[in-house]
Formats: sequence, structure tokens, C-alpha cells
Amino acid sequence: MLSVKNLCYSVGTKQLIKDLSFELHPGEFLAILGANGAGKTTLMHCLAGLNKPDSGEVLLGKHNIKSMNRIEIAQQMALVPQQQETAFAFSALEMVVMGKTPYLSTFDSPSAQDIEDARNVMKILDIGGLAKSDYNHLSGGERQLVLLARALLQSQKLLLLDEPTNHLDYRNRFQILSQVKRSCTESNTAVVAILHDPNLAQIYADKVLLLEHGKLLDFGCKQDVMTAENISRLYGLPITAHPIEQQQMFMPQNILTNSNSKIAIVTGESGSGKTTAITELIQHCLDINIKPKGILCPGKIKDGLRSSSEIINIATQERCEFSKRIDKLDSYTSTRFTFTKEGMALGNKALAPEEYTDGDVCIIDEIGPMELGAKGFGTLIAPLLAVDNTRHIWVVRPNLVTQVCRHWSLNKPLVIDCRDEDIQQKLLNFVTQ
Repeated sequence: MLSVKNLCYSVGTKQLIKDLSFELHPGEFLAILGANGAGKTTLMHCLAGLNKPDSGEVLLGKHNIKSMNRIEIAQQMALVPQQQETAFAFSALEMVVMGKTPYLSTFDSPSAQDIEDARNVMKILDIGGLAKSDYNHLSGGERQLVLLARALLQSQKLLLLDEPTNHLDYRNRFQILSQVKRSCTESNTAVVAILHDPNLAQIYADKVLLLEHGKLLDFGCKQDVMTAENISRLYGLPITAHPIEQQQMFMPQNILTNSNSKIAIVTGESGSGKTTAITELIQHCLDINIKPKGILCPGKIKDGLRSSSEIINIATQERCEFSKRIDKLDSYTSTRFTFTKEGMALGNKALAPEEYTDGDVCIIDEIGPMELGAKGFGTLIAPLLAVDNTRHIWVVRPNLVTQVCRHWSLNKPLVIDCRDEDIQQKLLNFVTQ
């Protein structure tokens, strides 16, 4: 029904959609998940033909959407936007009847059957009582139900839903998605829906597309895509998956108050000996047959400031040049350091969540402004925290400790000043608990 191939879309010099490809068949429900600003609505507008891609293509069946006019597109698909205002005092019923517009000639009016069909759709969505109400005076949730009714009247082939549960109360979230799912199973309707709640995607979707900064993080059957690691990375929040009647329910770890992941933060100013303390800890761990993983970043100090650093994969002892101080702020890192491609690749390998299992100790030297801005190794941290029963030791500058704790919703981590005389004993107690 829908095929997207190597889609790219930019506004000015900013690329919002980057080389995106996926397919959707009749009767399938595809949920798109992503953080705010990931490009979900931009993608939806590309699918609807409202945005013209820089490259790539969107196919409806075998037809490229670029070769279709607006009426042809509207007869194949219906878009439900997040909200829609109207300058005229249309009734809710009149708004729904507009779903028949693509099938009418310029001077035609809706037939009695069209109006009856609109009433029936509204009854199915339990909004028949709003038929005579002024659309502009409805609540946000009621408007959303009216727009869905219009879409269902317009097309049963492909529905594009941009945050369809926005403004809806608890009951109506399920009412809308249940009706949409019914269209999939009874009318073979293909559905693309932007959702904010992974648990709703888990309940209703057949396929899931994870969008991260305009790029595809993962796509496929929900059983394969919806993992705690993927959801943690997508939203930058440690997530735990809980089996409930053969389904997975995703919950932020901090809400549970008893997160399985334990965190210690080693803090101190530049040159105070943080990396030295971590190096000593690694040797102590090896002496008692604990094999920590992660990264170590020993630096060179010049005039009291770090001038450059290496990066070491603690598990394999691979090492290479990592960073170098420059005279001005780097446009990408927003720091006075540039980072080598080789160093970033080594770090990504050392911190890959799939390399960690129950009971592992993960060391990150260090977490800084880049990670807080979802750059550097920032997207790996939440998935690492989501690995059951792991213990984490982070090196963090004193002025960033509070921000780091808030950013990853840490619940009372152990904070240790690297100048403490008993730092090694505290860290050893931490890793052996």
C-alpha cells in the first residue's frame, strides 16, 4: 500500500529526514515513535504529499505520489492532523461530510447518502450527539474525534494519523485506536499513526518505526523492534519491560523507585585524579576476578587544563587518540574540544548495550555537556542503564552532577569525591554489593 525509498527532506540547510525507507501493506498498523523534534510530523507530511522530498520517493501502490494530483491522493489516503482550526462556523457533521469532497465535482453537493454515511461514522465513534455542535466550540479531544470520523469517511485504504490521541481522555484514546484497528482487520485499511506512548504501540501496532533525529533507528515487527534497549535510547530514559499476558509494558525505571541498575558518580575538577582513581579501581576489580567494561579517557594536562586525551576500551585494552583542545567552541560539540572519528568509533563499540549482560560493571570516563545534549555517547547511556542488574560508574565534573542526575532521572546515586581518602574502598564496596 505504501512504499518509502531513500527519502530525504530538508528545510534550508537543515536535513530533517535522512535516507528513510520502509514498506506498509494493506491491513497493517504502523506506529511511529520518536522524541519531540525527531521529524515525525515532517515525515507524515512527506507521506501525504504536503512536503516535497529532496530525494527518494513515496509510492502509493505502484504510483509515485509526485505524479498524482491532490484529488487522486485524497481518494487514496486521509490525513488526521494534530489540530485543525476553521474560520467558518461549521457543525461537526458538516466537518465529517467534508470527507466526501475528493469524490465530488466542483459544483456537486453531498448527497443524502453521504450525510447518512457521515452520521453512521460519528455514531461508531460515539460522537453522534455532537452532529449539530459548532466545531470551533468543541474541546480538543472532541475535535480530534470529528477529524478521525472525517478521515474514515474519506478513505478506508490508508489513514495517516498525526498524534491521534492528543487531547483525548483515557477512554477515548482506546476508543479511537480500537476503531482504527478495527478498520485494519475488517476493511484491510493500512494505518500510519504517530504515537507518544510505547505501550499504545505495543497494544495496537503490527509494525513499529523508531525515528531518531530524522534517521531510522529501527523498523519492523513490534516484537523485534519494541525492546527496552531501543525505547531507552529513543527517549533517553532508562526503561524496563514488564511482561503482562504475553505483552511487554514499558515503564521508566525511576518511577519504580527500585531500579535494578546501580550508579556511582566519581566527581572532581580537571586534573584532580579522577581517571587515576578509576584506573586503580579497574586493577582492584581484576584482582578479585571482576572484569569491568566501558571507556577510560586519560588526558594530558597543560597549564592546569586538559589539552588532549586518549580513549581506552577497558574490556579489550584497545586505545587511540580521542580529543584535542582548540581555541574556540566547536560547532558540533559545543565545547573547546574536537573528537576523532576513530576515538568515537572505539567508544561506541565499548559502550554498545548489546555487549553488556546481567551483573556487568560499566565505567564511563567521563559524562559531560555533549552527552547531556544527546551527542557524544549520550544516546547509549539510557539503554545501558536498562540492562538488568548492571552497575555503573560515571566520571562527572562537579558543576554537572545535579544536571546529570536530573537528565537521567537518577534515584539517589552514590556520589564520591575523588579526593576522598577511602575512595577505593567505597568503589570496591559498590561493585561487589
